[in-house]
Amino acid sequence: MARNYSDLSPHDFEVLVRDLLQASLGVRMETFPPGRDGGVDIRLHRNGEESLIAQCKHSPGRTFVQIKGQLESEAKKIGDRFSCRYILATSASLTRQNKQEIAAMFTRVQLKVDDIWGVDDLDNLLRLYPEVEVNNFKLWITSSAVLEHLLHPDLYRRSSGLVDRIIKRRRLYVHSEAYSDSLRMLDEHHVCVISGEPGIGKTTLAETLLVKFLSDGWEVHSASTDVADIEKVWRPGIRQVFLYDDFLGQNSLLDNLNKNEDSRLSDLVERIRDVGDKLLIMTTREYILQQARQIHERLQSSRALADGKLILDLSHYTAEQKARIFYNHIHFADLSDAARESVLREKRYMDVIRHANFNPRIIELVTRNFENSEIDDRSFFEYVLNALNDPRELWERIFESQLSVAERGLLLVLATIRTRVELRDLHRALNSYELTDGGRLTDLHGLRLLLKKLEGTFIEVSTNVALDDQVNGLHPRNRATLIQLANPSFVDYVSSYLSTHTDEIHQMARGCHFFEQAETLALWELGEASHNLVVRIAFDAFFGAARQERQIPRLAPGNQKVLMDALMRLASVESCTWVDSPRFYGVATRHEVSTRKRHLVILILDHKYGRSLLGEDYLVRIVQILAERLSQADPWLVQREFPLMRYLSRYESVESWVVAARDLAAGRLLEILENPEHFQDALSVFRGLGIKPSKWSERSEAELRRRFSSFASEWDWAEAGRVNNVDECEGSLFLLQEALADFDLHESSGPVALMDRLSMLQEEVAQGADFSDEDLDESDIDDRARGQRGEGDVPSYEQPSNPIDDLFQTLIYP
Repeated sequence: MARNYSDLSPHDFEVLVRDLLQASLGVRMETFPPGRDGGVDIRLHRNGEESLIAQCKHSPGRTFVQIKGQLESEAKKIGDRFSCRYILATSASLTRQNKQEIAAMFTRVQLKVDDIWGVDDLDNLLRLYPEVEVNNFKLWITSSAVLEHLLHPDLYRRSSGLVDRIIKRRRLYVHSEAYSDSLRMLDEHHVCVISGEPGIGKTTLAETLLVKFLSDGWEVHSASTDVADIEKVWRPGIRQVFLYDDFLGQNSLLDNLNKNEDSRLSDLVERIRDVGDKLLIMTTREYILQQARQIHERLQSSRALADGKLILDLSHYTAEQKARIFYNHIHFADLSDAARESVLREKRYMDVIRHANFNPRIIELVTRNFENSEIDDRSFFEYVLNALNDPRELWERIFESQLSVAERGLLLVLATIRTRVELRDLHRALNSYELTDGGRLTDLHGLRLLLKKLEGTFIEVSTNVALDDQVNGLHPRNRATLIQLANPSFVDYVSSYLSTHTDEIHQMARGCHFFEQAETLALWELGEASHNLVVRIAFDAFFGAARQERQIPRLAPGNQKVLMDALMRLASVESCTWVDSPRFYGVATRHEVSTRKRHLVILILDHKYGRSLLGEDYLVRIVQILAERLSQADPWLVQREFPLMRYLSRYESVESWVVAARDLAAGRLLEILENPEHFQDALSVFRGLGIKPSKWSERSEAELRRRFSSFASEWDWAEAGRVNNVDECEGSLFLLQEALADFDLHESSGPVALMDRLSMLQEEVAQGADFSDEDLDESDIDDRARGQRGEGDVPSYEQPSNPIDDLFQTLIYP
């Protein structure tokens, strides 16, 4: 399988040829942009004179006949200007006879047949110097060696989506310091948390890391819902790397309110730190990570998450890297000469590169959409700059001016679903929305045409996806088309758009076909910004800290009832969200929204409006269903019901029902009292939910306190003998101290042996520490950190005085 040189821009190709020359000759080469010094792309300058000149002609996929005229013009242009060795490199395919004809064209310079490099010569040099290919990522990712490995049937079946996405976007990728920083973190801690704002490149960086590990023979797995997805595929002794993308959700923490999820994740992170054949890569939006660390104490205290955290922001992109991102999108976009010239004029590209809101996702959006914008090509630069100044204005221009009514309706429906949806489910949701307006219903054929028009800029379509419906299992014929929004920031725009178009949100609420749609509308209604909503809901759900200040509704009065009706109407409808199957590689499975979560969303909305939207009968039904779950669920899962019970405790009309449910939950938790956390969970049922005590609960709480008093010292000694390192000891001590505080007991009640054990371990670690490098001075340390070369290595290449200007000048000369 040949290398795909068409993925390289002219600049990329020059860098590749330069690197091959440096590797083969062991010397430093200089590069020049076309136009600055006719006929010179790469130069070797020694002893005050030129000793080698190289000219690059990037013509991927072309033959000698197709580039012959261009070469003849080049030969006439340079004449006899150079007397040193002259090399001509092209990505076109050349035969020996073709090279002889080319040499005859350049008889006035010293161009020998062996100094004419075609695509076969480049392939041969890359085999001789494989490190050059590794350093040229866009070529490496599509090399035969890597692709043959990635496309191996077993591996491709597991990771086809990942491989397809990376290969599809390879032209635009630019390495930043974040890549090497992430590799270093994974090497040191086995864990890397990539956080940052939307569109900064978190997922792209994570997937690029995965491709590297895939090519190195690691198994790759993706967690789609929670930590259990990783635990199910864990194979001791096998090199595995796990991706947990958006592990805290994109817009809300409601998906991650399960009480023990933070502990399970923290335990998994610590477990991975201790083994050498497992790696974990996680991504999240930075503000959501900060809020999660405030809410989940185990995440806050996890040293591994702190050590392995990488905040991806603009500081990871140098000016040259941002320039290459902008350049790549312009080069590979179908832009006219006038559009390109608008950027090049007076070096206005620097205004984009230096912009405080520079964002790879915005750059991609404007270059892909410009052709359909109906803006004059000469105003392309202004179009880009306006998008950076106010991204919402860009979405508004596209959404309200460039789309048909049918296209807008489809996108509004997709925005309420937010995640992957199956084609038939999307069709039903679209028709439900259209019915509310009395309009013409879109048939399945019409929907496919709409998807075809919107694919790329707005949506991603995955065809022939294998499905696991968890009822009939995995079947060869059970395949479908899945659709999702291509740009998460569009959801944020739709939220803002609907806040000023209340008539449309009224229609959307009445037209919701799935609960996830009504839930999305509720999230938008509940707060002015999704990240503020996250804090309000999460703190309220976990700690009962109900806010007293008046909340300003986002919707016009009266719409809240319509929205609540939609939530109640859809409370038992099948879910429409599809995620990666935890049971099968490369397969999607329907992700059901639990009844617990559905009821929680309903109660949260009702609380915002003074508990005025729900009747007593519906509340009683919620408590009855809760009681059924409590009686049937595994005792270990009872904690998941705490947020719902906390909200229900505020309704006087169902107080007796809620008290009975609390007693049922307490009884289940009293069945499992094996560590301090179990005692804390049981105590919180009595003290932390705000539910009126009963005679049974008072007696049970007193018995629980008596049992814990004797349990603490016994567990203390047993745990002190079990742990064997400082981290484990500190973790156990933390658990016990928390429990003692909750039960109003002093440290003398238990943790003496544990504290002694901790002190002993700390002393052992200090005595065994290796200080062999303490005599190194700071310059030695800096040299080692940078990986300084030995004397025989090739010195680093010196860039021209203004590499950004040189880069953009290549847009003028094809």
